[in-house]
Amino acid sequence: MSAQPCPEPCLPYAQTAHAQDPAASGVPPSMSGAQGAPERNPDLDGLRGLAALAVAFGHCYEMATGLDLWGTRLSDFHTMSAGRIAARLISTLFPADAAVMVFFVLSGYVLWHSFHRKNMQFFRDLPGYVAARLYRLLPLTILTALPLGLVGHASAQELVRNMLLLSHGMNGVLWSLQVEMVASAVLFVLWAVCKGSPWKLALGLALTIATLPFNRGNPLVMFLPPFVLGAAIPLLPARVWHSRTLLAGGIMLLLFTNVFLGHGKFDRCLEIGGAVLLVGAVSQGRLPFLHHRVPLFLGAISYPFYLTHVLGLMAAQPLMAGLHLASPYADFAMRAALSIPPTLLLAWALHHLVEVPVQRAAPRLAWPARAVG
Repeated sequence: MSAQPCPEPCLPYAQTAHAQDPAASGVPPSMSGAQGAPERNPDLDGLRGLAALAVAFGHCYEMATGLDLWGTRLSDFHTMSAGRIAARLISTLFPADAAVMVFFVLSGYVLWHSFHRKNMQFFRDLPGYVAARLYRLLPLTILTALPLGLVGHASAQELVRNMLLLSHGMNGVLWSLQVEMVASAVLFVLWAVCKGSPWKLALGLALTIATLPFNRGNPLVMFLPPFVLGAAIPLLPARVWHSRTLLAGGIMLLLFTNVFLGHGKFDRCLEIGGAVLLVGAVSQGRLPFLHHRVPLFLGAISYPFYLTHVLGLMAAQPLMAGLHLASPYADFAMRAALSIPPTLLLAWALHHLVEVPVQRAAPRLAWPARAVG
């Protein structure tokens, strides 16, 4: 999510460097570098699945209660009725805004480990990395753009631009895919420079933060620090991420920061910090319920679910218009019931019929060893 909540939802990922990478199949690897360590960390996949569901519920709630309520904060409570205050507090159960920070941090974490585990070389692995990213991001983007273009009577030019992630005018969800594409390239370059060096990674983080004042309003730059922070999580000792206090603090930051501060730059910074604390803790297995069946199912289909939940909301809108529900809570419950289950079914079909086969078909490209030398 950006500062505009419903039109620009967030990306449940991490996307990965290669189709055969464990993370590319939807389950990110653990960050352990030990020989024989498990390459999959199902807890992270469960986290991604629940975050994706939070996005969908959050957008249903925002549509039911209105963006005016979404924009309020603690300092506005003295002018609001008790009912609106309660509705604002309930919105913290569906932190769609904060979820995108979790997705970005998680993506940086998984990609960086993929680089490290495979000892990726910039020139040798660049073709394969680029191909894997395109195969991961574009097929479902192209497929889901077609019905949106048909319903919205989009021009051929606009349709193609959305399919290629050059625009998000048809589907606001694509803005975060654009961020993902740019951040993936930046992380790969940063890996080529750092090669696991902590101080070089810290310098890279400092540089990405230093560019922010010169790129205000440009999400392609503004959201680079969460990716780099995700990559930096393993630099801290594992015992840090075992702290219950830090885990609780991270969850509180993600849920309640915008209630106290509203939706702004400082709020985003604290949410990023909360996302780092949460992803770091989950990487160490601090929330074991995340590798149960339901979170894992949601994690596996999270990418197609993310892309198509907008279609679910659009399909539910005519039915909602005919109901004329007076209560925002009834509106929310009905909107979620009409949009989320069909979208889950569609996402499951897209995962098995499109996402998995395309990932298996992704080419393994590399420069010849002599050319690299």
